[in-house]
Amino acid sequence: MAPARLDRSLIVSAALKILAERGLAAVSLRNVAAAVGARAPSLYWHVKNKEALFGLMCEQIFRECLAEVPESRDWREWLRNYGIVIWRKQCEVRDIRPLMQQSKMEPEVLRGFTIHMMSELTRLGIDPAIAFDAQRSVSTLVTGWTMLLNDPVLIDMKPEPSFVRSLEALIRGWDLHA
Repeated sequence: MAPARLDRSLIVSAALKILAERGLAAVSLRNVAAAVGARAPSLYWHVKNKEALFGLMCEQIFRECLAEVPESRDWREWLRNYGIVIWRKQCEVRDIRPLMQQSKMEPEVLRGFTIHMMSELTRLGIDPAIAFDAQRSVSTLVTGWTMLLNDPVLIDMKPEPSFVRSLEALIRGWDLHA
């Protein structure tokens, strides 16, 4: 049986610390277990496998993003703030691209995130019929821009101003449908 102090949040925190310090290749169940003072089999009480661990890591990163979105006066401002927060987090987190590519969040977790974002947007005045598409398009734009960070053209420039212009253009487009 796993030690009483061992829980999912401790495991995910340790995995995120390893990610930040040593990169995704170092995030293994063995290394995470060593970081929390347990043996790898003990982790299976809390985490099904490495793919599930990666999903939990992405879930924690995204929860942090949602918590960092500042209070907004309307849905346009919320979408802009949301886009900038997740853009900056994806730029900051080491190996975020391969982590996102190799992870899969649980469907009920994704559903909860979607419900939260839809509630925020509709509370702030967007038509519920387009709230989902609007937030999903911002998430997709951010992830696409994150993938572009490998582009050699962007190495010598600061990509955030261009990203923000793209984000604002996208939101203006949604404003036409609201």
